Amino acid sequence: MLATSFFVIFLLTFQLFRLIQIVTSKGVHPSAIFELMGHIAISFLPMAVPLSALFATIYTLNKLSEDSEIVAMRSFGLQKATLIKPFIVLGIFISGMIFVLNRNLIPHSKTQFKNTIIRLTSQGSMTDIKAGQFFTEIPDVTLFAENVTDGGSRLQDVFILQNKKNVEQVIFAKRGVLIKQPVGKLRTPTLRLHLEEGNIVKIDGEKTVEKILFADYDFPVVSGGILPGFVTKDSMRSNAELVKVIDERRVRLEELGLKSNLTNEEAFEKNDILTNLPKTELEYWSRFNTPLQVLLFIFLGFSLGIKKGRGKTKSSGSLGLFYLLGYYVLFFGGISFARKGAVPAFVVIYLPTLLSIFLGVKLYRNLDWQS
Repeated sequence: MLATSFFVIFLLTFQLFRLIQIVTSKGVHPSAIFELMGHIAISFLPMAVPLSALFATIYTLNKLSEDSEIVAMRSFGLQKATLIKPFIVLGIFISGMIFVLNRNLIPHSKTQFKNTIIRLTSQGSMTDIKAGQFFTEIPDVTLFAENVTDGGSRLQDVFILQNKKNVEQVIFAKRGVLIKQPVGKLRTPTLRLHLEEGNIVKIDGEKTVEKILFADYDFPVVSGGILPGFVTKDSMRSNAELVKVIDERRVRLEELGLKSNLTNEEAFEKNDILTNLPKTELEYWSRFNTPLQVLLFIFLGFSLGIKKGRGKTKSSGSLGLFYLLGYYVLFFGGISFARKGAVPAFVVIYLPTLLSIFLGVKLYRNLDWQS
C-alpha cells in the first residue's frame, strides 16, 4: 500500500502542474483540483500497482533475509515453494481487484475526469476571449474578434483559422455568440460559436479552394470530446464497449476491402480505421495483461529479494530497475510497431510478459537453498 501510494503520488506530480494551471487561469474554485486528482489517481492504479508489487516484494524478502528469518524458516524444513505461497495468494487477490477496476470503474473515472476538465475549460473560455487579441486555446484553431462584449460571449467582426486533417479553413463573420449547453448522461458541456453573416473558405491538401456564404453557422468550440494531453478515448471505454468497437471496425474494414473503387470519404474512413483499430486493440489487451504483470512482478520480486546467506549480498533494487528498464523498452518499442499495424496488438502486449516468465522461472530455480 505504501509503494502504491508512492507511485501514484509520483505520477500525479506530472499532472499537478496542468491541473493548477487550469484552476488558476480559468478562475475556478481550488477545491476542484481535489476532484480531478481523485479521478486521475484511480486511473494510475493499473500502472502503479504492478511496480509497487515488484519493489514491495523485493523489500520484504530483503528484510526477511537480513533478519535471518529465511534461515529460521529453512531450519524448520520449509521449502521455497511453501514460502512463496502467501505472496502468490495475495498477488491473485490484487490481480483480481485490478481486473475488476479495469472493466468499468477506471474507464468511468477517466470519463469523469475528462468531463470535469471540459467543464472547467469551457467555463474559462467564456471570459478568455479578448477584443483585438488572438485566442489559441482551442486545439487547431486561432480566433480573433475586433470587439468583445457581455463577458466574452458576444463577438463582432470575427476571424477564425482552423487547420485540421490537411484542410485549412478560414471563417469570417460579422457577429458571433458563444452558446454553452450540457449534453449526454454526464451533462458534458458543449460550447459552440453561433456566427452570422459571413463566409467560409476551405483549402484542402490538393490546393482546391471552396467558398461558402452563410447567414447562420454554428462553429463547435468544445464538443464534449477528448481534450488533448490528458486521456484517450479508448481508455474511457469499458471492456464491453472496446469489444464492440473492435468488432464494428473489423466488419467495416472488411466491407471496404471488398470494394474495388473507394470514394474519397471511404478511403479516408479506411485509413482512419487502420490508424485507430490497433490503438483500441492495444488498450483492450493491456487490461488483461496488467493482472498478469502483478503476479509476474511478485514472482520476480520473490526470486530477486532473497539473499543467499550472510555475507552474500546483491543489489536487488538495482536488478529490479534493470529488469523494468528492459521490460518497458521492449513493451513500448513493440507498441510503436503495433500502432503502425506491423505487429498484432496481443503479441506486443504479451511478448514482454512471456519472456519475463522464463526469466522468473530461471531465477526461481537458481535460488541456492543449500549453500
